[in-house]
Amino acid sequence: CVSVPRDAGVDDVKRAIAERANHDLQSADDAVAIAIERNPRLQATLAELGVARADLLDASTVRNPLFEAEIRFPGDPHRPYELRVAQTLVDLIQLRRRRAAGRIAFDASKLRVTSEVLRFGADVRAHYFDVIAATQHAAMSRTNFESAQAATELAQRQHDVENITDLDLENEQAQYEQAKLDLARAEQRLIIAREMLVRDLNTTELSIADAFPELPQAEFDAQQLEQLASTRRLDIDLARRDVELAQRQIPLARLAALGELEADAHYEREPSGERTFGPGIVVPVPIFNRGEAARSRAEAQWLRAKHTLDALLAESASRLRTAKATVAEARARVEYYRDVVLPRRKRIVELTQREHNAMLVGVFQLLAAKQNEAQAQRDSVDAQRDYWIAKNDLERVVNGVGGE
Repeated sequence: CVSVPRDAGVDDVKRAIAERANHDLQSADDAVAIAIERNPRLQATLAELGVARADLLDASTVRNPLFEAEIRFPGDPHRPYELRVAQTLVDLIQLRRRRAAGRIAFDASKLRVTSEVLRFGADVRAHYFDVIAATQHAAMSRTNFESAQAATELAQRQHDVENITDLDLENEQAQYEQAKLDLARAEQRLIIAREMLVRDLNTTELSIADAFPELPQAEFDAQQLEQLASTRRLDIDLARRDVELAQRQIPLARLAALGELEADAHYEREPSGERTFGPGIVVPVPIFNRGEAARSRAEAQWLRAKHTLDALLAESASRLRTAKATVAEARARVEYYRDVVLPRRKRIVELTQREHNAMLVGVFQLLAAKQNEAQAQRDSVDAQRDYWIAKNDLERVVNGVGGE
């Protein structure tokens, strides 16, 4: 029992999280730190370590001996009685194996809690990026709405003096109504995104960055990712622990037929006053239950754990390649919008503005150019969100934790 950690393995979990933490996203990491400290569901997960510690203590101890006293009536000339102390031998025989299996189960519990904390942190980062994107979308939708409103008012005045046709007026009004709907939808999405993060952080006091972080200078190559995954994959480590634990349960199950094998010592006084004492043993006779069910269950659990590990090992490289390819595509899209699409849309607006000043194009063509630029900016925001979420998902794969 002295080898059981008093902190239930919390320090081990903290070290494992620190080794796998993503330090590239400082603002998002701040949100994760707050969420880990305040989220009650995560605190409930951490409390499972205490349960795992109790299971380890239970596996490291044997059951208490049994004391039995018996007195008989009548007794002449002396009242007879019998005293008996019994101790199960199965616990003593299996203690070393039970302790070893308990240690493996405790280590597996720490891995499960570590995995849950990292999964939770990845979810918080994803929600954080959703809020940034939703905030920018809402701001752009409001700008587009105000522009469409101004265009509609201008179109109405021009229609009143018969400078534009009924069709032109209807088109402008339709764009205005669509912009109104787009704004309402963007604001609703922002509310939903913020509430997701509020639930994560367990606070309504959110301070969110206005823009996404800058792209990192370079991405990890395939070899670097494979090396990281080989040391970080919690799901594979956990599966290996499960295989080892199931393997150690097999010899324990083989003694299931013994049941309550007991050794005892008794002391007895007969009615005549004669006293006797001596040892005894209680041995179950394996007639009906020969332990086949326990052995079969233990062997099946070992096979299940082994096949689960084999599946994870087979899928690991594929998942890593898929996540890396997704990051590469998302990054290329961000860079293309940044270097090609947005500069070109900006240039079109500038040229249209010049022609409008020279009275070569109308105001509606200028507004259309600005709306196209705004749409490109919205698409760029989506590309940035997709990149950072793909980057976050790559971290999930490297660490071997599940998604939402």
